[in-house]
Amino acid sequence: MIGGLNPDFLAPRAPIPHQGTTDIDLLFALGFDRVADVPDFSWVDAALDAGGFESTNGWRWDALLGDARIRLEFLCDVWDHIDDIVPLPGSGRAVASKIAGPAAALHAPMERRLTISSGVRADMSDAPETLTLRFANLGGYLLAKSAAARSRMLSKDKYDLMYVILYNDEGPRGAALAVARQLAATEESSDATEIRRVMERYLDPAGLWAGVFADTMIVTGDTASEDQLRADAAEGARAFLNGLENA
Repeated sequence: MIGGLNPDFLAPRAPIPHQGTTDIDLLFALGFDRVADVPDFSWVDAALDAGGFESTNGWRWDALLGDARIRLEFLCDVWDHIDDIVPLPGSGRAVASKIAGPAAALHAPMERRLTISSGVRADMSDAPETLTLRFANLGGYLLAKSAAARSRMLSKDKYDLMYVILYNDEGPRGAALAVARQLAATEESSDATEIRRVMERYLDPAGLWAGVFADTMIVTGDTASEDQLRADAAEGARAFLNGLENA
């Protein structure tokens, strides 16, 4: 689990609950680091057909399961391919989108036990009372979210990233240490440059990124002033960058 429920677990010190989305992001590892080592993905076409998935770009697929919309995205970190689209040999329909972040999110996940609601169990008689899922740890989440913030440029990514950096148990410097540990463990030191570039965009309290964070916090119930929240984002980014530099 990368997004969805994760910020509330990772940032228990927040003054208000995280304003999440209605989706739940699950990450499944297909297992290749280089295009030269990509296995045979001929099975993907049959699986997409069986699931009723349709796509317009080859890497993002949509289907319906009852009243729920299921979105499947093929994303990858690869070292030997410069194009944005990565082929999946053997598949005639699917490709992957190259994006930094997913590999770091997979390393050393945290297991959390979730309670299945009575409503779900009423609809599914064989559903268990609890379910254990692996969640991205703090460093993995921040690396994946910073990659999303840089590539997708959505407001929610700017908010999510700063929310977790400010309100995790150890604060911005603790977040920086978690990122440094994750990078060292996954041998992806180049990603440090990318997360630095993202965090630098919060440094101006009058800037867009700090403003998106402040506006979202206010809309979701924070009673602090906009100026204070903008300053919090800028100072949080500064502390994070200093922590990363000294990690």
